[in-house]
Amino acid sequence: MSEGQAPPPSVRVYTALLKAYPKQFRCEYGSQMEQVFRDVYWERRGSRCGLVLLWIRTLSDLVPTAVAQRIMSHTNRREAVMQNRRSAFIGFVLLLAPLYFVSTSLLKYGLGVGFLFDPLETVLSVAGRREVFNLVSPVVFLGGLSLALALNVYAVARFDVDREDGTIVATVRVTPGLWNIAVAVVSVLLLVTLVGYALLENFTYRP
Repeated sequence: MSEGQAPPPSVRVYTALLKAYPKQFRCEYGSQMEQVFRDVYWERRGSRCGLVLLWIRTLSDLVPTAVAQRIMSHTNRREAVMQNRRSAFIGFVLLLAPLYFVSTSLLKYGLGVGFLFDPLETVLSVAGRREVFNLVSPVVFLGGLSLALALNVYAVARFDVDREDGTIVATVRVTPGLWNIAVAVVSVLLLVTLVGYALLENFTYRP
């Protein structure tokens, strides 16, 4: 077929039938499948019987595989949604301890409301507990927040790197999940608050 010439009706019909496959599948394999069909078509275009057999073979393969790919695509999307929800739930659990500490500290020392902080202060007043808390809390708080942030950023934006024909191709897939974004944002705010507090507490000049 010369350049600029319209493809034959059979090729155009096959191209339209490829839309039965999910979009992601078409993006990965659609051009290859169309090229294979085009090549076989040009080999058999002189035989009516050959074209009939080509279409019988094509439709017998296209219909079940398109249905299977649609089902698989739906299942994968559902699994991805469930995985994102699990990431949001785990992140929320990891946020609880630092969120309680930061919010109660702000209420206590910012507004003078100590009904939430006072029980913690009572527990820490026992000999030796404050030292343990000061050693363990940075690891628990910062580690938990970093893990919550990583889990939910990965749930929202997934970065893939592949090699195609000797070229490295990077793709970013964004899945805007409201709960994942909320957990990620709160994690960042708490991390900034805790790191800022640590810097002020340890590096502020005291005459």
